[in-house]
Amino acid sequence: MRNCNICSSINFEQLHRQHFLFPHLAQPVHYDVVACKYCGFTFAINIPDQSSLNNFYQESKHHLHTELPSGLKKIHRDFFEFIIRHLPLTKQTKILDIGSGMGHFLQHFKTAGFTCLLGMEPSSAAVQLARQFYGLEIQSATVDTFESHDLFNLITLCGVLEHIADLRESIRKINSLLHQDGYLFIAVPDVISFGTTSPAEAFLEFALEHINFFSIVSLNNLMASEGFSKITINSHYNDFYGNNYLLAIYRKKIKSETAIQIDEKATVSIKAYIDLSKQKLEQTAQQIASLVNSQEPVIIWGAGTLTSRLLCDTNLGQANTKYIVDRNASLHGKILNGLSIKAPEIIKENLGLTIFIASTTYAAEIKNTLERQYGWTGKIITTAN
Repeated sequence: MRNCNICSSINFEQLHRQHFLFPHLAQPVHYDVVACKYCGFTFAINIPDQSSLNNFYQESKHHLHTELPSGLKKIHRDFFEFIIRHLPLTKQTKILDIGSGMGHFLQHFKTAGFTCLLGMEPSSAAVQLARQFYGLEIQSATVDTFESHDLFNLITLCGVLEHIADLRESIRKINSLLHQDGYLFIAVPDVISFGTTSPAEAFLEFALEHINFFSIVSLNNLMASEGFSKITINSHYNDFYGNNYLLAIYRKKIKSETAIQIDEKATVSIKAYIDLSKQKLEQTAQQIASLVNSQEPVIIWGAGTLTSRLLCDTNLGQANTKYIVDRNASLHGKILNGLSIKAPEIIKENLGLTIFIASTTYAAEIKNTLERQYGWTGKIITTAN
């Protein structure tokens, strides 16, 4: 049983059970979204252990973008500009970026003339691409395996903490890598924003690898408990994912006893988000029911998290699906729900069929590819409609 990483309690309120079916799994798996009854932190339990999650990220290639969508570029630029506005950095500031991916965020510092840059990224494929495209020094490691003889003035974590099972241990390790009075920048989804508007995709925030749901209160609780004082924190909207991110800067200090603040809003927001997601899922389920009833031949574009949820939460598995396509080459040849996953080029052989785009974030991009690159003549259905 995973305990609360803020207060160590094991007394939870269960809010939701999320199911997934992935290509490497014979049967669906699930995790449970819960709220700590003592401090109010919201997170997932019944998850893979940290070593299993590390293996997932080391082997993962689904977040590799040689050319970033403009929305993601803006997110990285906003993060960089937030740091520059709030910290007195010099070009010689030693910076470590944890979870660097292909180095798109770290590249902003290099372009601005910063010279002491290092990245850390579990995926070896991403590390190679970062070196190839940006000439960045990136080490292939996880937080628990990373080693350095140097201490850093600034460590950045963009979209990282929501993925980590052992939060307290990871923050302690990060603390040990900072100079005294060094800074830590964190960007994580803001759970308080989840329940404010209808999501573009039902249960989008409940991805398999998203296991911590932070508010300002819970993030401050975590950081204060591990020897960090808050410099600034705010909630920043981004239209690419249609959600808010918390952008926060903390400073390393001598650890002292700090009282835990009770988070009274996170549970309320998660419950509202669940209700809104159920409404959104019903719309998608109706689209899928039409496909099942017609039994028209269908190609599913996307073998990722949305498909993994829809195969569990709707009757998508009963549609007359010929195969699934995905741009992630590491998935090609694998089987998902009895269907082969193929490269997108295969659709040239079936230009008149119906395509169901199982993506919201990249739906417009995929539709544009279908129409312009492949001259698609068949029907296109997207959950973003």
